[in-house]
Amino acid sequence: MLETILHNLTNIGWAMLTFLCAYLSNVSFSLYYNIKILLEPFSKEKLINSGLKIAAFVCGLTLLCVAITTLPLFADMVGWEIPAEYVDIFSNLVIIGAVLMVSCKYITEAFTKFKAILDATKEGKSYDTSLCDYFRRELCAGGRGAGRGLCHRL
Repeated sequence: MLETILHNLTNIGWAMLTFLCAYLSNVSFSLYYNIKILLEPFSKEKLINSGLKIAAFVCGLTLLCVAITTLPLFADMVGWEIPAEYVDIFSNLVIIGAVLMVSCKYITEAFTKFKAILDATKEGKSYDTSLCDYFRRELCAGGRGAGRGLCHRL
């Protein structure tokens, strides 16, 4: 029983790693898109909520996987024999169905954000342009000392 649980925890670990990569990729692209393309202010609250969401997903999905893994084993211990092929189906179904489904959702959203960033860059909405405009406006306007040397380069 313990060997089965440890084996499934290893599988869950790989599934969680896939989920974290997908989620953090989406967060990275979203941060860039929202702050540099849409020029929205950075939101510390959104970042904290994102961290809480990750913790809740990882904890909740891991517990769900462990529960579904141990359910057939417990049923077998109390006399309800479940065929071995069904035990494997239960374990694999929750790992694939729950964790990888969520990962695919965030992979899709990450690709959507990535494409939006590339499209915005093609349209000239890149932050590089706004950064140059910022330097021209803030550092060069009024002959401020910090910007004098930069003005001729911009």
